[in-house]
Amino acid sequence: MSYILKHVYDDSNMTFMEQIKTEKILSMYNLNIINIEKVRSVYKIHSDNGTFCLKEISKDEKKAMKSIKLIECLKDKGFHNIASPYCSNTGSYIVKTKESSYYLTDWIDAREVDFNDTKHIFESTKLLAEFHNKAKGFNLNDIKIKNHIGKWHTVFMNKINFLNDIKEKLLLNPSIRDFDKIYCSNIDYYIKEAQFAMHILKHSEYENISKFYSKVGQICHNSFYYQNILSDINNNYYLIDLESCVYDMPLRDIGKFIIRIMDKKENLWNFQLCKDILASYNSVRAIGESEYKILLSLIIFPYKFYKIGRKKYIKRKKWKEDRFYRKLKKVNETQEEKKEFINKFINYYNINI
Repeated sequence: MSYILKHVYDDSNMTFMEQIKTEKILSMYNLNIINIEKVRSVYKIHSDNGTFCLKEISKDEKKAMKSIKLIECLKDKGFHNIASPYCSNTGSYIVKTKESSYYLTDWIDAREVDFNDTKHIFESTKLLAEFHNKAKGFNLNDIKIKNHIGKWHTVFMNKINFLNDIKEKLLLNPSIRDFDKIYCSNIDYYIKEAQFAMHILKHSEYENISKFYSKVGQICHNSFYYQNILSDINNNYYLIDLESCVYDMPLRDIGKFIIRIMDKKENLWNFQLCKDILASYNSVRAIGESEYKILLSLIIFPYKFYKIGRKKYIKRKKWKEDRFYRKLKKVNETQEEKKEFINKFINYYNINI
């Protein structure tokens, strides 16, 4: 039976309204609650029945259901490094309110990985490879998953067009600020870099390989950040938060992962580390020889520069000018390291440009 929740909250990190909402949701489960605390964006539920995770998905029951379905399918395929969902008293995995949808899973007793630790990097890479091995061949007609397979050319071109549009607008604006001048003065460099990435993609086996992954129904995590990877005291690794999953080739995940690792100031486009990451991935799931060229196109594309511009000029992010400047400065200062990295990648993996 459910428990009265008024006095079981960790009041230091939950608002009164959160307490009311959480009480309403948890009354739908057969749990004897001991304590509740907020951890990042989820709620850790301590009960006589065990420890659970309550997650809120704002305004989107379909997104919550997508996550539940993927968990079930992955477990059926033999991928157990994820949390198990629990039904409410009504027999449904999802509890809805006017504002949000919620679902309950077991709590994984583990901590976020530390990407300053190379062991965590390599073990996380193996986890991703195992996920990719299992995340395919699902019959998921009852839920909607975005399909990005075969669309990289369009994505690249849209981003290049964005950079060209921003360049034109900045050049026509006589009253631009200091950051805008710096962004504009560097934009040609990154447009050329983006065009180089597009050139490599066009002269790769991308179309044929996309057709293969389309047939097998390959799914990518699409949010493989340290916050979504957990490690316990027994060196078991777990993957959480499947709401962002999309259909796409595995290179999408591994490429974005490499970019994040290479962008850290401790690494700064360390090619040896990249080689070791790909070796760890290959020890579980082999990357095809012709796929390295596609992977290179993704790594080359100037996402960081593009994202800074998008946050500044499209999203109108309310950051101080100095914050935009620091982020841009960091990207600009690593140009030579990235060039050297690209040359080493081309030579080592024998890529024909």
